[in-house]
Amino acid sequence: MPSLKVNSILELIGNTPLIRIQRMNPLPGVELLVKLESLNPGGSVKDRIGLKMIEQGEASGQLTPGKIVLEASSGNTAIGLAMACAVKGYQLLVTMSESASEERKRILKAYGAQILLTPGYQGTDGAIEEAYRLAREEPAKYFLVDQYNNDANWLAHYEGTGREIWDATGGKVDVVVVTMGTTGTLMGVTRALKERNPAVRVVGVEPFKKHKIQGLKNMKESYPPGIFKPEEPHAIVNVDDDSAYEMARRLAKEEGIFVGMSAGAAMKVALDEARTLGQGTVVALLPDGGERYLSTSLFASETVPQPLRFHNTLTGKVELLEPVKPGTVTIYSCGPSLDGPPDLGLCRRLVFADVLRRYLEYRGYEVKHAVNLGDIDDRTVSECLQAGGQLRDFTARWEAAFFQTLDTLRIKRAQHYPRSSDHVNDMVEQTRGLLDKGLAYEKLRSVYFRIGSFPEYGKLSHVELQQVRSTASTTYDYYEKDHPGDFALFKRPTLAELKAGIFWQTPWGKARPGWHIECSCMAVRYLGQPFDIHTASTDLTFPHGDNEIAIAAGLNNKPFARLWLHSEVVMADGKKVSRAADNDLRLEDVLALGFDGPTVRYWLLATHYRTVLNYAPSELEQARHCVSRLNQFVARLQHFQSGRRSGDLDQALYEAHSGWQEAMDHDLSISTALGKLFGLVRLVNRLLTANELDGEQVQQVLGFVRQVNQILAVIDFEPAEQRDEHVEQLVEARNAARQAKDFAQADALREQLQALGVQLTDTPAGTRWKRL
Repeated sequence: MPSLKVNSILELIGNTPLIRIQRMNPLPGVELLVKLESLNPGGSVKDRIGLKMIEQGEASGQLTPGKIVLEASSGNTAIGLAMACAVKGYQLLVTMSESASEERKRILKAYGAQILLTPGYQGTDGAIEEAYRLAREEPAKYFLVDQYNNDANWLAHYEGTGREIWDATGGKVDVVVVTMGTTGTLMGVTRALKERNPAVRVVGVEPFKKHKIQGLKNMKESYPPGIFKPEEPHAIVNVDDDSAYEMARRLAKEEGIFVGMSAGAAMKVALDEARTLGQGTVVALLPDGGERYLSTSLFASETVPQPLRFHNTLTGKVELLEPVKPGTVTIYSCGPSLDGPPDLGLCRRLVFADVLRRYLEYRGYEVKHAVNLGDIDDRTVSECLQAGGQLRDFTARWEAAFFQTLDTLRIKRAQHYPRSSDHVNDMVEQTRGLLDKGLAYEKLRSVYFRIGSFPEYGKLSHVELQQVRSTASTTYDYYEKDHPGDFALFKRPTLAELKAGIFWQTPWGKARPGWHIECSCMAVRYLGQPFDIHTASTDLTFPHGDNEIAIAAGLNNKPFARLWLHSEVVMADGKKVSRAADNDLRLEDVLALGFDGPTVRYWLLATHYRTVLNYAPSELEQARHCVSRLNQFVARLQHFQSGRRSGDLDQALYEAHSGWQEAMDHDLSISTALGKLFGLVRLVNRLLTANELDGEQVQQVLGFVRQVNQILAVIDFEPAEQRDEHVEQLVEARNAARQAKDFAQADALREQLQALGVQLTDTPAGTRWKRL
């Protein structure tokens, strides 16, 4: 291509190239082309209308020297106007939502434009309202560009963009895909191509309501542009945020085309259109480049478009998850003492950690999880001595019960379940290091951590050092500690323990480890220091959590865990459920009442983890009802015969998905997330009853529910290949009998199905069945 000499940068606007998509196009019969508008000198398709609207203002006499050019914009139109104003010598004032990307704001300032920010929650509508207000109040001062009602907007594309697509393809184009903001591009391209060949299909790409795709507008949730005529394009298709983000990233990685999120939306629809077309040419218009979105989440993380935030007990604030190793989250969870069957408090702690782990994996993280097995702590040793027998045999029984609990509650196995007894040598080395640093002392063959030597002691529980003396255990009188808050790293055995052989030979004599060093040692051994998240229940904050921090941070001079997440306790009869509190309520007790694992799991997870959970059989009955509703809903979808396509589902499904994810992204707000799920269930059940879902939509809903169940793990999906063909045949025969008004035969078939344990429900959309 020969070099050009031009009089002005504005002469380079337009005539952008069409680029053939190679790796992302799976269809050999379709030529898939993209029109790269980021090659305009101002970096976007809006350069075209910026120049056109300024020139029209000059030609009409409305824009004269001394007037300030005024416009509301999310960024790209403003940049196109700023470039034209810089060349022509006009001042520009842009009203813009404060949520616009920082890159756009900086580009505008570089061009000399002034920016007036409006509240982010108002979106582009707030910027439009402010621009209109200024123009009304001082009409002599401002030239209001008003791209939403300015015919120069669509004319720029009628005369330029549409003609260029036609010429570049030699008129051999079947589908053109255009995103929707002000809709000027869509209107102009549609009109230009319809004049040349009415058979060319022009598709508008519209985001869903409540979207996060900068530069695009949903016409129902914002002021529709005056230039928009929805009947003119052949179709308008909605695109969700995640699909747009994914396509923008793929364009960069697979085609070397670095574009923004609206371009990703266009590419998603273009690929869908290509699959439908099968043979021909599809053109997608890519509005701008990716460099304007580097401060957004578009390219910040491929797996986590929105940041995850959690309440950090250590600081008392909701904080951003920033893993030590990007893309990987390390979690340590306080596990069981192997002294008896799991109680409901432990079960809640385990289910919470499982929901956290599952959601992190759902959002694209690799999770490394370690859960300790306390087989030599005080409670376990005491119970073993009372029961008699060997400690290893005693703990093996309750270890098996623990893993059975995991299976019952559908908890995914962690990568590591270290036993304390297997890591005593590591604890000895940690204790040596603490002694060497003066953080610990030996007294009467026991070794204690000196809490006064650790200035940040109590930061997790927010307990002052002076308070520790009043709350310390009476064992101070027995063990002769220097301070009542000092805690044992290794303690000499009692005579009963010595007789039973429950001790280890250490540099300080026969001893066994204290509880707190067990967790700090194994967490660092398996996850490193610092690791990302420590989970426990609130009753383990003080002294256990504070002591863990003191040991690990004191020894290694760096933080122990970045985020501390504590689930609240389970209460029954006004008291904490705990063997130690003499209020023991076990999982096996609840199962004996007739509740199954998924019901108990749902009950444990459905209340936000930082809210106290009160036990009552009526609450478990409600949980059972919720799980049953979800299972019946899935069964109904799986047995539904395709009906009419619903016009309401796509937006509802988008809102359910985005609402679920936004709630979970913010400190696992499960109650809000479940509200989004059941809201969709209610809507879809109404659509099923009205026979208003086609086969594709049924699969979309099932796909969303499967995604949600990756975290909930309470829904039982019936694989298609496991459906009972015999039952299906009987149901179909009964339906035929009813249609023939052979009610005796229909009743006989119903009785036959009941004998097989099948319950029938007749609805306007057909007969549903389930096994009892």
